[in-house]
Amino acid sequence: MAQGSPVPDLPRPTRPNPAGTREGRYRSAMLRRFGPAYWLSGLGLILGRLRLADHSAENIRQAAARGPVVYVLHTRSWMDWLALNQALNVRRLPLARFTNGLRTTWFRPVLESITEFVAAIRERLNHGRAPDPLASGWLAEAVSDGSTCCLFLVEPRSVGRVRPTRPARGADPVACLVEAQERCDRPVQVVPIVVVWARRPEGARTEVARFVLGSRDEPGPLQKLLDVLVRRGRGVVQAGRPVDLREMLERSQGEPQSRRVRRVRLLLRRFLYREAHIIRGPRIRPYRWTRRLVMNSPEVRDLIRAEAAATGRSEEEVREKASRTLTHIAARMSFPVVVLADLLCKLLFDRIFTDFDIRPDDAQRLREASRRGTLVLLPNHRSHLDYLLLSWLLYRQDIVIPHIVAGENLSFFPLGVFFRRLGAFFIRRSFRGDRIFPVVFARYLHQLIRDGVTVEFFIEGTRSRSGKVLPARVGVLGMVLDSAARGREDREVCLVPVGISYERVAEEATYANELSGNAKRPESVGGMLRARRVLRKRFGKVYLRVGEALTCREVFAAQPLPWADLSREQRNEALLSCGERIVHRISANLVLLPSGLVAAALLAQSRRGIRTDTIHARAERFARLAISAGAQPAHSGGASAAGISGAAIRGALERFERDRLIARLEDEGGEIIQVHAERRIALDSHKNGLLHFLAPFAMMATAVRACGDALTLEALNASFRLQVYLLRFEFHLDPDRPVEALADDAIAGLIRHGALLRDDERGLVAGPRELLAELAGLIRCLLESYQLVLRASRRLRSRDIPLSDLAKKVQEVGRALLAVDELKRPEALSLVNLKNAVRAYREEGVIQVRHGGAGLQFDEEVSRRYLDAFAAMLGS
Repeated sequence: MAQGSPVPDLPRPTRPNPAGTREGRYRSAMLRRFGPAYWLSGLGLILGRLRLADHSAENIRQAAARGPVVYVLHTRSWMDWLALNQALNVRRLPLARFTNGLRTTWFRPVLESITEFVAAIRERLNHGRAPDPLASGWLAEAVSDGSTCCLFLVEPRSVGRVRPTRPARGADPVACLVEAQERCDRPVQVVPIVVVWARRPEGARTEVARFVLGSRDEPGPLQKLLDVLVRRGRGVVQAGRPVDLREMLERSQGEPQSRRVRRVRLLLRRFLYREAHIIRGPRIRPYRWTRRLVMNSPEVRDLIRAEAAATGRSEEEVREKASRTLTHIAARMSFPVVVLADLLCKLLFDRIFTDFDIRPDDAQRLREASRRGTLVLLPNHRSHLDYLLLSWLLYRQDIVIPHIVAGENLSFFPLGVFFRRLGAFFIRRSFRGDRIFPVVFARYLHQLIRDGVTVEFFIEGTRSRSGKVLPARVGVLGMVLDSAARGREDREVCLVPVGISYERVAEEATYANELSGNAKRPESVGGMLRARRVLRKRFGKVYLRVGEALTCREVFAAQPLPWADLSREQRNEALLSCGERIVHRISANLVLLPSGLVAAALLAQSRRGIRTDTIHARAERFARLAISAGAQPAHSGGASAAGISGAAIRGALERFERDRLIARLEDEGGEIIQVHAERRIALDSHKNGLLHFLAPFAMMATAVRACGDALTLEALNASFRLQVYLLRFEFHLDPDRPVEALADDAIAGLIRHGALLRDDERGLVAGPRELLAELAGLIRCLLESYQLVLRASRRLRSRDIPLSDLAKKVQEVGRALLAVDELKRPEALSLVNLKNAVRAYREEGVIQVRHGGAGLQFDEEVSRRYLDAFAAMLGS
C-alpha cells in the first residue's frame, strides 16, 4: 500500500474485555474509555498532550491492513502503555486486547470495573486460576486468530538492579510471537513502539547513576518519574515501520527454534533502539570524553610525533597545540540551549517568513535514511539562516538535530558560543601551511560519525550569491568517506541531499553588491547588529525538499579497489564523481518558484521593457518546460502541470516592484514592465534558482541559432557538447547520463515545446524565432561572461595580475564594453560567472598566470576557436 494512501478507520470495539472470556479473566486489554482513577490521578492531564504523528498512524494502519498487529515496547511500563493507549484512542486505531504483565482494572469506568471483577471472581471459583497466557499457548493462539496484542520484551529494572530480569523460561513473549506466526496464515505485523518523554539525548552516565536511574532504554522508576515530570513540550509516541514476522522467520529457515527466537528478539530490540534514535539521537558524550578519544587516537599520536620531529619542539608542546585546536573546533551540544533556540527561532522565523513547506514524504525519507544508518545531511547554502532553519525544521518534525560543520568566520563571540551549544563545530576555509588542524578535524569528525551522530555540512563550501548551486568542494566529503570506510559493516553512512528554496533571501541586497565587485564584509558583532533590519521585512515562504540518499557503500562499490587501497588520483576522481551526484540531486530538489519564473521571463531578453501579457505567456511556457524536466512546482504559488497562475505572476511582480527591481509604465497598448539595468544582477539570482531545469533546453536553443541554415543533428550535438563542457561549473547535469543522451532529451523537449520542428525532407527545422530566442536568452549572460574573460584577458596579458584579482580586472574591462553596448547583459559582469570562467579556462590550459610578473599566457589556437564559437552562439 502506498505511503499516505487512505485507510478506513477501524471499528471501535465497545467491550474490548468481555466478561466470561479468557480475555476478560486476564483484564489487560486497552481501554476506549477511562475511569475516575485515570482522571483523578492527573494522568489525563499528563497524557493529554501526547503526539502520535501522521507517519506513525499510517504505519499502524498499513500493518492492520496486512495482518494481525502486535505492538512491541521494550521495557514494561504503565506510563508508556497508557501513553500508547491514549494515542491510539485519539487516532481511532486498533487497541490491544491483551498485554503481558499488566491489568487495567483500576483504570476502567467504575461500573465496568465492578462487573468484570465480579465476573473474574466467579470464573476463578468455577474454573480455578487462569493459566499463564504465554506459557499455555493462549497468546500465540490469540495472535494467530487475528487479535491485536501489546507485548513488552523485558521486565523493568528496580533501583539497584542494573540489568532487567529476563523473561521466565517457557513464558518468553518473543517465542509466543514465533509460535503465533507458525500457526497463522497471514503475516503477523510487529509494530515497534517507543514513547519519548524527554527528547534530550542520553548522556554518558557513571556506574552510580546507572545503578540509581538506569538508562534510557531500560529506565528505573526514578528515571521514568523524572522524564514525565520535567519533560519539555509534548511527549512523542513513535510507531516504526511494521516488521513482517513471516518474512523475518523465512530468513532463518532450518535453524534451531531457540536460535530463531533469539534472532527475532535481537532484531526487535534493534528496531526499538532505531526508532528512539531518530528522535533523540545517540548518546552524547561529555567533551572531556571525546577529547580523550581524539587526542589518544593513533592518527593524532602519529601527528604529534611527526610534528615534533619536523619542528624541533617537544611532543608536549605539540600536544598542547593540538589540544587547543580541538577545543577551538569541537561542539558543546546543550539540550537546554536547543530548547531555548527552538523558542527564539519560532519567534524569528514566524516574523520574517510567511510559511514553511516540508512535505510528509520528505520527513519520512529522512527517517528511513536514519533507520539505515548514520545521517550526513548535505543542503545547499543560500543564507546564514540555513544553519538554524534546517535544524529547527527537523526538531519540529521530531527528528534529531545535526552537528553542523560551520565556517570559522562564524566562531566570533557571542554567536560562536551559541552555535557551539546547538552542535556547530568549526572548520577553516584553507588548511594550507597547517599540518595539525586537518588531522585533528578529521579525527573529531570520525568520532562523531562513529558514535552515530547526525552531521550536516554544506558541500558548496560557501553561500551561493548567484542563486545557482555551486560546484562541490570535496574536502569534508573525503573525510566522511574515510570515516565510513573504517566504520562498522552493519552501520551504513547515508549522504542525504537537501534542497532549500527561499522565495526571497535575507542577504539579497548584500549578494548583489558583492557580485558587482564590492568587497565582502567579514562577519562580526557589528554586522549582527545591523542585521536586525531584517526583522522589518518579510521574505515569503521557505521550501525544504529531501533527495534520494546516496550511501557510502554505493560509492565504495563503484570503485575498482577497496577505498583504502585507491591511489591519490583514483580517490580524487571518486570524490569528484560523488560530489557531482550529490550536487545534481540537490539541484533537482529545488522548488520551481513564481519569482524565479517571472525573473526568467524578464531577463530572457536584452531589452529593458516588456509588456505584462508577454511576461505571463513566457512564464507559463517556462513553467511547463521545467515541470516536464522534473521540476517540483511550488503549489502555494499556483504552479501546476499546466503552468503557473496569473495571480502568482502578479504577486511576484509586486514583490519585485516593492524591492525596486522593476518599474511599471503605461501606454495605449497596456502595462509595460521596465527592468532597472543596475538591478538585473539581483533578478538574475532569482532566475538562477530554476535554470538547472531549463539549461539543457537553453543550450540546445543556442545551438539551433548558432547553426543557422546549416542545421544538422551533428552540428547541434557538437555545439551542445561544447556548451556543456564550457559551462560545467555553472550547471550540474546528471553525471550518470552521457552528453549524447542529454542532447537527445533536449531535442525532444524543444520539439514538444514547439521550438524545434521535424520535417520529412529536411529533418530538424528551427521553430518560431520567439521561442528559440527566449530560451537562448536564459544563458546569454553566461556566454557573454565567458567570452568577456577571453577578450579582457587579451587586453591584460602584459600586466602582472595575481590570479585572485583576475576576475575583478576582467569586470573592470567589462564595464567599459557594457557602456558602448559591446556587452548586452549587465548580469554578465557577475563576479561568480567570471571566476567560474577563469577556473574553466585555467583547468583547460587556455589561460595561465605566469610567475614573476610576466603577465598572462594564452593558448592562441583554442582561444580563437572559442571566440569564433561565441560569435556564432551570440549572433555577433
